[in-house]
Amino acid sequence: MKSHWTRDPVLHFAIIGSLLFGASSLYRDKRADGGDITVTGDRIDHLAAIFERSWQRPPDATELRQLIDEHVREEILYREAVRLGLDQDDTVVRRRMRMKMELLAGDLADAIEPGDEVLQAYYRRHIDRYMVPARYTFEQIYLDSNQRAEVAEDARLILGRLAAGDNPRELGDTSLLQPSHKEASEENLARQFGGSFALQLRELEPGQWAGPVTSAYGEHLVRVSARLPAHEPGFTSVRDTVLRDWQADERQKILQTQYETLRGNYRVEIVARGREATSQ
Repeated sequence: MKSHWTRDPVLHFAIIGSLLFGASSLYRDKRADGGDITVTGDRIDHLAAIFERSWQRPPDATELRQLIDEHVREEILYREAVRLGLDQDDTVVRRRMRMKMELLAGDLADAIEPGDEVLQAYYRRHIDRYMVPARYTFEQIYLDSNQRAEVAEDARLILGRLAAGDNPRELGDTSLLQPSHKEASEENLARQFGGSFALQLRELEPGQWAGPVTSAYGEHLVRVSARLPAHEPGFTSVRDTVLRDWQADERQKILQTQYETLRGNYRVEIVARGREATSQ
């Protein structure tokens, strides 16, 4: 069972603050003369791990030396840029620093491992996200309203020919649409035929040709051979997705708590042109 501290957003922010203070203290000393740069064994291992993830093999001695040299170059240029004030009043830098602050909170959220009881409760609260949509297996005959003056009458005549046993592949008009679809979800049908098409299929009796059914392309005669209703998936089958969603929500909660805590440390004055300043 996870201890209570892993679920306390305020404590999460306290940890983030400590990490940020410790990181910033590394760069405050000796800025004027550049100071010392120490490349620790942990840092070298980290550089090697990044290389291995990219190239699927560990770096050789020469490559590792190059990685270390590049890290030192980056550190020197970073310190000099800060010394020259290049991090001030730069929108790109400001946004990247904000992103790094938010990533710290995100990393903490990702490190939290909730128990299944927490995830199952989340799953139930957001069940609409995880529903398996209805699926249809059907055939369709396309009727091009641009080529037919009386589509409704033509549809009635073709339905009669289908009832008499005519081959559906020999009826209708030419199109790039597939004549048959197997277990197509309503979402996919909406993308291909338009939203109303999928809704109309719900009303059709399986096993019988019916129509006309309207789509974004025109009219269709449709025979639904199988319809799988929408249903809830088993929790186990979507657990990984639920975990990612839960962590995403936790990340937003931590970020909001972080911001509200920091916001309390500032007095914000808004000065609009032609108006008195307002404080928040």
